[in-house]
Amino acid sequence: MPELVPGGETVPLDWASEPDEPLMLRVQSGDTRALELLIQRWSPRLAGLFYRLTGDPHAGDDLLQETFLRVWSARESFRRDARFSPWVHSIARNLAADRAKNRNRKPLHRALNAVGAPGSTTTLLGKIPDHATTPFAAASRLELLAKLDEALRSVPEPYREAVVLCDLQRLSYDDAAQVIGVPAKTVSSRLARGREHLRNALAAFRSGPLP
Repeated sequence: MPELVPGGETVPLDWASEPDEPLMLRVQSGDTRALELLIQRWSPRLAGLFYRLTGDPHAGDDLLQETFLRVWSARESFRRDARFSPWVHSIARNLAADRAKNRNRKPLHRALNAVGAPGSTTTLLGKIPDHATTPFAAASRLELLAKLDEALRSVPEPYREAVVLCDLQRLSYDDAAQVIGVPAKTVSSRLARGREHLRNALAAFRSGPLP
């Protein structure tokens, strides 16, 4: 993939509001400015996907880089009538599955210890607001996020994957089915079971309504 040099050729301002698909078609023609914009647009969302599927807070950077290397190398396979979201999610999901399969089994890092800089997406709810009023409030919020992450990790993999793709990544049943490679009805069934597992796991330590 051609190196994306910060401060290099400027991305046209009108591209910022351009949908993903036209940008990907520009990438097909070899335009790395369009690829850079897709990287900026999709990195936070895919970082959350990687953490939720692998449970590894350190996986994101490597997997993001590999995802967009594959986007570039596989650009000719992107159909002109395709949508970018399920296509890039398929690439990312396969990489996450390989990472989870090949790495040594390690205890899940609690989100309390894995939260990065403000704005990072390493937990179930995404990030801790910068306007948290007190250290106690911030710590309580972090502890809740840690429990939510633990609950999600306790959901069996096929059902967790459906919850992550549909409820957290906001993919439709049809798009999630395309990513996983199963019928949409199967996604719906797995999602229902995943939600039930998640509710049961949260009930084990939930002492009141979620904020």
